[in-house]
Amino acid sequence: MRRRTILIVAACLAILAGLLPMVAVAHLLRVRAIAAEQRHMAEYARWTLMRTKRVFADARRVLIEAETRPGTECSPDHVAQLRQIAMDARNVEDIGYFRDGRLVCTSLGPIRQHVPRTPPDVDLGGGFALVLHIEPRTFRSQPMLAMSHDGYTALIKPERLVDVLTDSHMTLGIAAGPGRLIAMSGKADPRLLRILTAGAAAGIDERHVFASLREPPLTAFAFSDRAQALGRLRNDYLLLLPMGLLVSTVLVGIVIWVSRQRLSPEKELAIAIRRREFVVHYQPIIDLSNGRCVAAEALLRWRRPDGRWIRPDLFIPLAEDTGLISPLTDLLIERVIEDQAELLRADRGLHISINISARDLESGRFLPVLSDAVARSGIEPSQIWIEATEQGFIRAEIAASAIKAARAAGHMVAIDDFGTGYSSLSLLQGLPLDALKIDKSFVEAIATDAATSVVTPHIIDMAHGLKLRIIAEGVETREQEAYLRAAGVPLAQGWLYSRALPAAEFAAFRQGRNAEGDDSSTDAGRGRAGSGDGAITAR
Repeated sequence: MRRRTILIVAACLAILAGLLPMVAVAHLLRVRAIAAEQRHMAEYARWTLMRTKRVFADARRVLIEAETRPGTECSPDHVAQLRQIAMDARNVEDIGYFRDGRLVCTSLGPIRQHVPRTPPDVDLGGGFALVLHIEPRTFRSQPMLAMSHDGYTALIKPERLVDVLTDSHMTLGIAAGPGRLIAMSGKADPRLLRILTAGAAAGIDERHVFASLREPPLTAFAFSDRAQALGRLRNDYLLLLPMGLLVSTVLVGIVIWVSRQRLSPEKELAIAIRRREFVVHYQPIIDLSNGRCVAAEALLRWRRPDGRWIRPDLFIPLAEDTGLISPLTDLLIERVIEDQAELLRADRGLHISINISARDLESGRFLPVLSDAVARSGIEPSQIWIEATEQGFIRAEIAASAIKAARAAGHMVAIDDFGTGYSSLSLLQGLPLDALKIDKSFVEAIATDAATSVVTPHIIDMAHGLKLRIIAEGVETREQEAYLRAAGVPLAQGWLYSRALPAAEFAAFRQGRNAEGDDSSTDAGRGRAGSGDGAITAR
């Protein structure tokens, strides 16, 4: 009996000797996981603060530019200047001018109603102030932020301040002190919100892991579900239970290593480029004279290994800000040649447009990469068009040199999203461009009462005057198509014809579309032969 008792006691001690270290390690894992999640939240609070400062800097620039423009207050010229400044801004929705505490005009025109100026909620320094959660008459659908300086006020969508790419489910926010929430990407418990907006803090409560960062007058914060952080340890616990101290120690080392490898958005993007997680979709470009598909715009798409798609308006700015846009451009070129070389060799009249960033355009580094890929594929350089946004032409002399080099190599060069950036007629006249793409915001305004609707015909006339080929983006209705065709716009793309398609679907779409066009042309030709009256070919 004594031996049996000793064996039982020894067995229990052995079990305890194995279990106690594992319990300690499990507790350590839990503590480390929470600490790592707090650091994770602090990092995203910093990203949110950076994003907010960037948006506010853009608004400040807009207000200063509005104040320095000459002209009579609220005259047609003054309103037109305000409209152009608002259109050029990336983060400002509208600009208003106040006189004697009353709104006199905005970028949309004079204001007849009595609209008093709302007292500011936050002093941003330097004469700039912020009004929170106003509902302007021109944007009734949602509350806005208003940044003011002297007589001018710029309207900002609050969601722009927290538009940050995240790698897991979390809520981001920005505040101007206790109880003065500016913007938040989700919902929060009022008690937690008081803690987060009070100042710099990091911690955990019954439901959340959180961190906030204070940089007067702003406080940025981020929080995630506590169960999300602890849930990552569940599999580790199952492995620890049947193992001894040595295995427990190894697992602790693995968890520490994994926690140190927790990725920032920049590192995630760099790894995604290295792992080639990007694919290219192709949006067809249609010849409006005959309905045939004659080209496509190559659009980069990021699909994570878990199947999630990351929006281009999130990862492209991140790539530009972090210097990763160049390897991303190289990957785009490689994918386009892989996808379309055979189709391009079979039809020398087909071309694919690729987008080049301002940084790559100015450096010209993409051109040898593109030239080498084109030469190896056996396609013609003229079958690869280069598109650059207006931002890429700010430094006109450098841009002109890059464009000349690209055209000398045989490529066509187009200015993309025209009308949304910094271009002027004198700038366009000085650049050796081949084509101009009308931004979809102007196409959407066709046959509407929108302020931009009057701009569209002027853009078309200007392009014709400069002898540039015109491509209209964002065509969604037959009415828009008819207007563009009548205005002499030869090419169009948009959801009226097709969304952006994977390579194989684009090839099938083009074949079917052009077969329809050929049939229609044949039928129309027979009609002409039968009637002898030169009837117009119809699709």
